[in-house]
Amino acid sequence: MNRKSAGISALIVWMGGCMLACSGICLWAIRRSEAAFYTRASLLMSAAPESAGKMMQALKSGLPEQEAAGAGLLKRYGYEAGLFAFHDFAGLAVRLSFCFLLLGAAGFFCYWWDKKRREQRVGELSGYLARINRGEYDMGISSAEDEYSRLQDEIYKTVIKLRESREEAAEGRQKLSENLTDISHQLKTPLTSISLLQELLEEQVEGEEGRQLLERMEQQTEHIRGLVSALLTLSRLDAGVLVLEKKTVDLQELLTSAAESVRSLANHRRQKILMEGAEELQLSCDLGWTAEALANILKNCSEHSPEGGCIFIRAQQNFIYTRIEIEDEGPGLSPEECKRIFERFYQGRKSGRENVGVGLSMAKSLIESQNGEIRAENRENGGARFVIDFYSDGGNPARDL
Repeated sequence: MNRKSAGISALIVWMGGCMLACSGICLWAIRRSEAAFYTRASLLMSAAPESAGKMMQALKSGLPEQEAAGAGLLKRYGYEAGLFAFHDFAGLAVRLSFCFLLLGAAGFFCYWWDKKRREQRVGELSGYLARINRGEYDMGISSAEDEYSRLQDEIYKTVIKLRESREEAAEGRQKLSENLTDISHQLKTPLTSISLLQELLEEQVEGEEGRQLLERMEQQTEHIRGLVSALLTLSRLDAGVLVLEKKTVDLQELLTSAAESVRSLANHRRQKILMEGAEELQLSCDLGWTAEALANILKNCSEHSPEGGCIFIRAQQNFIYTRIEIEDEGPGLSPEECKRIFERFYQGRKSGRENVGVGLSMAKSLIESQNGEIRAENRENGGARFVIDFYSDGGNPARDL
């Protein structure tokens, strides 16, 4: 039975109940009026038994003139129309009010019960969907036959398909992670061999041109090694097998570790890395992976800042989040870059040829996996700014909306 049919049925039952109640009250009123007539007629007969016949005859077939004469006599003794109305029908009004109050209470109870039943069913289905979103594929839901039964059947079918799809997707991510892990291990072997060969060549190469070529070879080898490592980390993040050990760490130590990872690049470009606000602050995170994420952001800022420029790191904390801001003095970001800079393999307009676009994507994944978020914007006086917020255990308000 659908909701419309149930509403029509309830209305019919309600109207039927009202009609029965009104019919009963009308019958009771007639009987009450008849009893009042016989009571007063009996009193008149007992007061004047010698005129009983005439009075009864007048009551059955009285003439209009007799009715007018009798009304005058009644008025002479203080009897007027409506004298007994309140006495005779007060009980009727009380019973009528009680009956309608009873019907109203019954209707309200039926409405309240039906509303609670619907709310309970909707809450049950909503809770079931919430458990599914958390990955709990239980079938703990009642099988009541009501207007929600069809919806429940469709939800059940969708859950089965969703569980199969998620299992297939998880299996696919796991296989991809395993394949990339195998590929990375296979690549590490020739990379190690190339590094050994480079060491041997350093002893044999003569001349400035040869040393420059060897240095470029070493840079490319290191670039390939870093790319392989980044792809492996991304695959493990996608597969959900990367273990992050969150501990309370000193924020100054975290930022210093990240800055040291890009110190050689900054020194080569004669850039300064300036930090402020991190003293005596603490953060719950995985020290190693978080430092790597911040290092990727610092590396991007260094590559896009002019030689001799500065990279600024600022930190602040409140009871909701710990914020880290990283700024550079480069040309800034275009509107498209602000939206897409964290996409995997995305290269901006100022990206170098060796930049494949995985560093910022990996940083975003590592930050978000620790209840954080990151966004890119432009500074008011030029340059790019990366804002990282690590939320406390109370949750991420932006995600809860």
